[in-house]
Amino acid sequence: MAIDPNSINPDEIKKLVVEGLDFRPDGGLSVQRLQTNADPAIGEKEMEAVRKTAKSWRELHKDSQLGDLTEDERLLRQAAAKRLCDELLAELAQVTSSPPAIAAAAVASTAPPLRPTTLREGFDQYLKSKKKIVQSTKDAYTESFELFAELIGGDHRLAHEIRPVEIKEFNDALAFIPLHARKRGIKLGTTQAILKHPPKLEDKKGNPIDAISGNSANLCVANIKSFFDCLIKSGRRDGDNPFENLPKHSDGHNVGGADGFDEHELRAIFNSTTFMLAKRPSQFWGLLLALYTGARLNEIASLDLIDFVEEKGIRCIAIRHIPRAAPHTIEHQRNPRSAKRTKNLESRRLVPLHPDLYEIGIETYIEDLQELGATRFFPTFPLDAKGKRERRLSHDGNEYLKLVGIHVERNKVMHSFRDTVCEMLSVDDMDDVRADQWTGHKNQSIKGRHYRRSKAAVDLQAKEGFSALNFPFIDIEKLQYTKGWWNDYIQKNMVD
Repeated sequence: MAIDPNSINPDEIKKLVVEGLDFRPDGGLSVQRLQTNADPAIGEKEMEAVRKTAKSWRELHKDSQLGDLTEDERLLRQAAAKRLCDELLAELAQVTSSPPAIAAAAVASTAPPLRPTTLREGFDQYLKSKKKIVQSTKDAYTESFELFAELIGGDHRLAHEIRPVEIKEFNDALAFIPLHARKRGIKLGTTQAILKHPPKLEDKKGNPIDAISGNSANLCVANIKSFFDCLIKSGRRDGDNPFENLPKHSDGHNVGGADGFDEHELRAIFNSTTFMLAKRPSQFWGLLLALYTGARLNEIASLDLIDFVEEKGIRCIAIRHIPRAAPHTIEHQRNPRSAKRTKNLESRRLVPLHPDLYEIGIETYIEDLQELGATRFFPTFPLDAKGKRERRLSHDGNEYLKLVGIHVERNKVMHSFRDTVCEMLSVDDMDDVRADQWTGHKNQSIKGRHYRRSKAAVDLQAKEGFSALNFPFIDIEKLQYTKGWWNDYIQKNMVD
């Protein structure tokens, strides 16, 4: 950073933080980092003092090069410039090392660690260490980092220089970030600029838009906190993680995100009068599988017919992770859209299929699909750019929840089926490890890691799971699949 300015008043710079100051022999002045007081009025005075200092240094060297000066005069000017340089360096050293000054605290907190690095370099290394997460999770980490870097002043900043007060300001600024700001071309600026002048919550046409949800803000903070944990453990930053104990964001009453459905809501959802009006498989089997398995939406949407298996006499679905083949390989040319994505590798599992699903007619539906030549349970779901198929299932499910008056934004949604299953498994006598295996949650215990690789307990898991997932108030005799129900729709809309 080069500055062109003159003398400096010690009384006006007690808040200055100056790093990498260089008085160049040619009369130029540069600093690697310059930080002024947070108060704009004081900060402007500090900048003016620095400008005057740089101008004075430049003028001394300019005058010393004039041809009409004698050799003695030239030497005197150079000596004066040298004295000014020494005085300014001494004065600034006193400012940045004075115990009561803000600068002293800032310098102490930004002392180089064992392995100093920029935010970008540190984040790239962090992603390389995350070998077991799928691409969509990496994309979420990257999106959080890009937002953090933009608001904090750029990914070129050194990781150890980021002060706790900047982290607090970043957390505060998240409450004002417009939803999909980057896609809408909304420029955000730094945290201080956002807090001083929050961006308008409207698109380019002036239509109102929402700010990001409290859950999204908390997820962003959690992602960057994990990144800073890595920086500290790898010696790229010292001290405690500044993201610890930050205030949580909320959306009013929807503090905890999606909630499970209660009996009253489930009665309304699976009322045969409305439920049997389903126009396509996702509106029928999508909700039923979500209720009886608690699987993630993309796990349900990506099911192949070969994923319906039998283990020890128990009919199950196999939740598998098949990474997409690398481009330009033979396997990719054979089937470029063959990927099946789970949240992480630990999500791979067998989930016993509740007998109610067979009583409703899932086996007949599978037979219809085989006769049509389909290989997937939902053959009309396309693969999106992220390698997922859940978009149509999420849309159809949430639209139906709106139709029956149950949907509440971010609170009563398709994900609520997963929360319902988690709640019901937790109140029954089911072992925690088997409950985590059923839902695909990661269990860190030795027993949990071993159980995840074992099929030996699937019969016990089925016995406990079927007992817990008991819905006597749903009249399944009125929820019956009829052979060939959606054959015409599937034939017209089947995709790879």
